[in-house]
Amino acid sequence: MELPRLSKSVRKVVKLDRAEDGTLVPTVIYKESDGKKKVSSVLRPLEKGIRRIARAQATMAGNYLGKHNRSSQKRRNGWITDFAFNLASAGNKGRKTLTKSCIMPAPLKMY
Repeated sequence: MELPRLSKSVRKVVKLDRAEDGTLVPTVIYKESDGKKKVSSVLRPLEKGIRRIARAQATMAGNYLGKHNRSSQKRRNGWITDFAFNLASAGNKGRKTLTKSCIMPAPLKMY
C-alpha cells in the first residue's frame, strides 16, 4: 500500500483494525524518522564525501555483478574473457555516479 504525500507535520499514521474478538488493534503504517543525523559541522563535508564514494562503489559493484553474470551465461568461461571490459564499463558507471552528485559552481565571467 502506497501512502499519499503527507505534510511534514504528520508524525505517525495508525490504522485501527478489529480483531476477531471485537477489540481494536492499532497498526502503524507510517512513523517519522528519529531526526537528523548527528554529525558535527566540522565533519559534515567529510561524511558527505564518504557517503558519495560509498554510493558510487555500490553502483559500480552492482553493475559489474550484472555484467559478470551475463558474460557467464553467454559463453563458457565468458566472465574471464570479458573481465577487463566489464570492469571498465562498471567503473565508468561508478565514476558517473560519483561526479553526477558533485555540484560544480558556475564559472566566473570576467568583463
